[in-house]
Parts: sequence; structure tokens; C-alpha cells
Amino acid sequence: MSASPSPRSLRNRLAWFFVCLSAGAAAGMAGAWFTGNPSWYLAIPAALALGWLRVANPEECTPPPTRRADRAPDDDGAP
Repeated sequence: MSASPSPRSLRNRLAWFFVCLSAGAAAGMAGAWFTGNPSWYLAIPAALALGWLRVANPEECTPPPTRRADRAPDDDGAP
């Protein structure tokens, strides 16, 4: 099993990234246009953070468990 994500998964993540980026930019531009306050552009990192919470899979960030030949899988600290 390879450590890199499948192309479909990568495409899915990139699509979500651009959707979140576009939504944040649209909210930032609309807010800045209506109020004149450029702080609305902080919606871009906020939208990316919310998208990360929706799309992220922490299991893909952890390495696969390794098994040593002389120990059972549940024998963590036994001598």
C-alpha cells in the first residue's frame, strides 16, 4: 500500500480547497464592498480552516503500525 493519496482523493481535496478559497474570497469581497473594511478578507483563512475541518482525515497523517517479529501486536511494553 502506498503512502501517497490516490489521484481521486487528491482531486477531491483540491476541489474542496478551491471551493473554500472561492467562498472565502467571495465573502471577503462582498463584506469589503458593503462596509469598506478590508478586515473582511480574513474570511479567506476562516473558510479554509472550516473546509479543513470538513475534509481532513487524521488517519491519513499517521504512519501505519509496524510489527516486530519477536512481539505480538498487543504486547507493547512487555520485556
